[in-house]
Amino acid sequence: AYLVTFMRTDPLYAIDFRDPMNPVVADELKISGFSSYLHPVGDDRLLAIGKEANEKTGLITGFQITLFDVSDLNSTKVLQRYTIDQRWASSQAETDHLAFRYLPLSKLLILPISINTSWQRRVVEDGKVEDVDGFKVFSVTDEKIENRFSISMTSSSSIKRGCWYDAYLSPRSMVFDGDLTAVKGHGYLSYDLETEKMRWSQSLDENNAAKCYSYWG
Repeated sequence: AYLVTFMRTDPLYAIDFRDPMNPVVADELKISGFSSYLHPVGDDRLLAIGKEANEKTGLITGFQITLFDVSDLNSTKVLQRYTIDQRWASSQAETDHLAFRYLPLSKLLILPISINTSWQRRVVEDGKVEDVDGFKVFSVTDEKIENRFSISMTSSSSIKRGCWYDAYLSPRSMVFDGDLTAVKGHGYLSYDLETEKMRWSQSLDENNAAKCYSYWG
């Protein structure tokens, strides 16, 4: 079994349960940041998502994806790591495993990604950071974690100035015959995973003019 904790660094503990009445910590791997969700990919790989953080202060500095080699319970290794170096970046999959989508045959990882600065008024006014709401499709191999392409549910200006209903759809993604259908926020859309082109999109708030609420609900 594998579990994580966090203060300033993220120890990934490997627990030996061969004697269930006397579990033993077989290994401890310390890395920066922390993992919010762990997902097995095959018999000897573990995929983690969470936050990157400063090793000295523990201050969150971004979002991270890590691929671990867990073939040896006594020697866990980091194979690859990918970070989004934006402290407001997050994924709802960190707390909702149904938002996490991994395709084992194509080794693609589909994650909802958001950058929400609505609580940081000064940052928004200065225009230093743009709000983002959408998905990212990653290729995950032992050699590299790569952002294949990004999907935006709407523009940053629309997030800040649009007229939205007071509801926000939980992110979900489904793949059928190579076509990705994604639902999030205030709409849904479809992408061809091979060509990385949008097939169609639909906003659920396009005719809303009665009451205007924040995009984030």
